[in-house]
Amino acid sequence: MAVLLLPLLSACSADTAGPGETPGPTAARRLTDSKALELPLDDYLLTTVDAGALARGRDSIMQRCLTGLGAPYTPKARGNTDIETNERRYGLADAELAKQHGYHVPDMDKRAEDYPSSLMPLVTGEVTTYNGAAVPQGGCIGEAQRELHETELQDALDLPHKLNMESYTRSQKAPAVVKATEEWSNCMKESGHTYPDPLAAINDKEFSAATPGAHEKEVALADVLCKQKVNLIGIWSDAESEYQRFLIESNSNALAGPLLAKQKTMSAAKAATGQ
Repeated sequence: MAVLLLPLLSACSADTAGPGETPGPTAARRLTDSKALELPLDDYLLTTVDAGALARGRDSIMQRCLTGLGAPYTPKARGNTDIETNERRYGLADAELAKQHGYHVPDMDKRAEDYPSSLMPLVTGEVTTYNGAAVPQGGCIGEAQRELHETELQDALDLPHKLNMESYTRSQKAPAVVKATEEWSNCMKESGHTYPDPLAAINDKEFSAATPGAHEKEVALADVLCKQKVNLIGIWSDAESEYQRFLIESNSNALAGPLLAKQKTMSAAKAATGQ
């Protein structure tokens, strides 16, 4: 089914600043694509690149653990087919993807199972010993998570996630974004499609089938072209970037801990892979 990759939509936003404290608009850069889009709060969150590095570090530690237990196994190398961090933050922005897949996310070349079922008791810690050796608490995955400080990291990321949600919902209401969204909606009407905003289009229940139909692809392409015409991605990302910088400055002391926790985990992940 069609998926909008916006994890922030499932939670409530914080209320760090009142409307009067929201930064004013600036001249927006022109952006026709959001694949390489970076936002200020990315430094405090796990980006697609960070998640990939963390996964590789976890794999390395688990392989070392399994080898130590006398059950060596090397999983298939992880590819780099993940959707980029902010690629669909403001909805679909790739015309070629729209033509081929509509709003649906193309299939990714991922492993259905990281480790074979025969090794899962060692991976998860369902057994306490194997070949006379003690299995780490929580299995090899538990050992990897401890070495990478993953529990501490997830706790530390609560505030950045909260601010990330807030910046999105507040920037959505910025005057420049509201105006650009109205222009996008008018552009869509000219193409024969009536939607108040891109979220309404991408979340249209008509597009919830397992595979995209011709109408979905038509709407998705019109959506992307209208975004480009009115520079919606550039205007929205600039407004959100400005608000994120404001939030970072307003929460600088509280964000020091999350930043340190991320750096600690990523350093451990790189060390695990010999980097």
